Amino acid sequence: MTFQAFLRDIKAMETIVRFHKTEEAYLFRSYLESEGIPAHVFDEHIPQLFWTYTMLIGGIRVVVAKEDSERAGELFREYESRVNAEPATMGAVKFWPLVLIATFAIGGPFMIFGRNPPDSGSGNP
Repeated sequence: MTFQAFLRDIKAMETIVRFHKTEEAYLFRSYLESEGIPAHVFDEHIPQLFWTYTMLIGGIRVVVAKEDSERAGELFREYESRVNAEPATMGAVKFWPLVLIATFAIGGPFMIFGRNPPDSGSGNP
């Protein structure tokens, strides 16, 4: 698959819901697939790597093809009534300046001064 084909496929998808927890996103994806709608989970590794970025991106996304989005939305309302799932807020993210400042404040000294590797005890510098 070429990169252009990949981008075309991504543009033909629509986000149905965002979750705070990766497990909830995968459970909903499994529910959609059990109903015959192929779905994908995007951004699932962001909370594990950079928990502060979760606020920035708005949560872990469950996406489907645009032609399946209406049916998937109906299934989410049904799923939400059956399971006590809590989707992430879909509103505008207002915390991105705070996340950016915190990232540089915490990681800045490491970027500037670096880290010394631990001494392996082998006697080699």
